[in-house]
Amino acid sequence: MESITILGTASAFPTKRRNHPSLYVSLDGKRILLDCGEGTQRQIRAAGLSPSVDYIFVTHWHGDHSLGVGGIIQSLNMMKKEEPLTVVGPVGTSASVKHILETYRFYKGLKVNTQTIDSEREKLVKKIGSFSIYAINVKHSVKCLGYKVKEEDVRNIKKELIEKEGIKPSVKLKALKLGKDVIINGKKLKASVFTYIKKGKTLVYLTDLVYSKKLAKFAKDADILVIESTFSSKMQEQAYTFMHLTVRDALTVAKQSGAKKVYLVHLSQRYEDSDEIAKEVAELKSEMGIKADIIIPEDLSEIAF
Repeated sequence: MESITILGTASAFPTKRRNHPSLYVSLDGKRILLDCGEGTQRQIRAAGLSPSVDYIFVTHWHGDHSLGVGGIIQSLNMMKKEEPLTVVGPVGTSASVKHILETYRFYKGLKVNTQTIDSEREKLVKKIGSFSIYAINVKHSVKCLGYKVKEEDVRNIKKELIEKEGIKPSVKLKALKLGKDVIINGKKLKASVFTYIKKGKTLVYLTDLVYSKKLAKFAKDADILVIESTFSSKMQEQAYTFMHLTVRDALTVAKQSGAKKVYLVHLSQRYEDSDEIAKEVAELKSEMGIKADIIIPEDLSEIAF
């Protein structure tokens, strides 16, 4: 992942400090959005990112997660983008995109493809370069998905051992990098000794859902977990009613999954300064014995990974 930028951290109502939800991720030269709420284009500009988006992965079609889709389509048409835009989402996505295209008077030219996902188990949705994107159904008041972006593991050569053996670059070293044992200068080099596996990074995005044990399995060992934390735990009843997570719910997923860095987003407008949420996070992190870094990001924050 070249970069990950959180464009919006609000929930249903955008505020002066917090925009509607969207996550901008660069993958091997392709630009993707995870959700695309109102104002996403402006946030892209403010962050100094390329507006030429290739994929939009919509969790669900509530307005705060999708009102920006039409604006992206309009801009890409005006930019005369030659490559198609692909919009991925839950059941109803094709119809939703069709309605957008029929409702507004766009400059015509951009090809817009859609892909609908409906799977109770983790499902491979798309491969982009060395990255695989997975989706799974999650429970909300409408059809909704969770997403995972996983980078391929890479086998690298232990240069210090190769140099110690006095071996120079060769075609055989390429075979070694592929995990094959090779013979160089009459000596057998075992891939298990002269190479190591560099684990690819994993990003998981979960928002607008109710707690379920399958969330932790989906997010297992994630390097980065971006997860909604709409309500303080004091508002558990409201969270159940509107099918959202509380701070405790989000931290439960974080602990059970073993995620390394956790970003709490989709905060209700009532927590504009986030002090109440931050205090609760500190208390619960100690109480629950959570080792992960828990961050309450501001809009336009770039995620370190």
